[in-house]
Amino acid sequence: MDELGELLFRELTDADEQQAVDAHQTLLAEDFEFLPAWTDGENWADYVYRMNAGRHGEHIPEGWVRSALFIAVDRDGWLLGRVSVRYELNASLQHLGGHIGYGVLPEARRQGVAAALCRFGLDELRAAGIDRALVTCAAGNSGSRATILGCGAVPDATHPEVVDGDGTTQLRFWVATA
Repeated sequence: MDELGELLFRELTDADEQQAVDAHQTLLAEDFEFLPAWTDGENWADYVYRMNAGRHGEHIPEGWVRSALFIAVDRDGWLLGRVSVRYELNASLQHLGGHIGYGVLPEARRQGVAAALCRFGLDELRAAGIDRALVTCAAGNSGSRATILGCGAVPDATHPEVVDGDGTTQLRFWVATA
């Protein structure tokens, strides 16, 4: 893909299984779960149902919050990335993770997909009545940091950096959803 065309943002469907599982396997090599809480061999229809129900506050696993998973596909139906939108924060997400988490497939990077995913997540939060969102990224991920700042974020004034469980420094930002 040479330039970013029109993207469609939507929840997963049963028809997305092969592309989504392939994306998951690809990004696992970068230590990123494209499909949060999915296990290899899990019934795909059950996973899709569970992820889509979470948007409405249903079937939420212990320790999770109301959240949704959206994918971005191009005009030809190719899956390019995903965004997790968390409509509330528990103590863990307040510390690290925040309201939005996104991932882009390697072949779709540096084309505006991450920014589009982040903006979509902010729009979704605004529609849910959330005025500002916490977004985090690894300190060494300059692309993600640029994306977050490009969406209007400012570093967290009280805790701009935190260290996650594996010793990686994470940056914390707040961004208005309006």
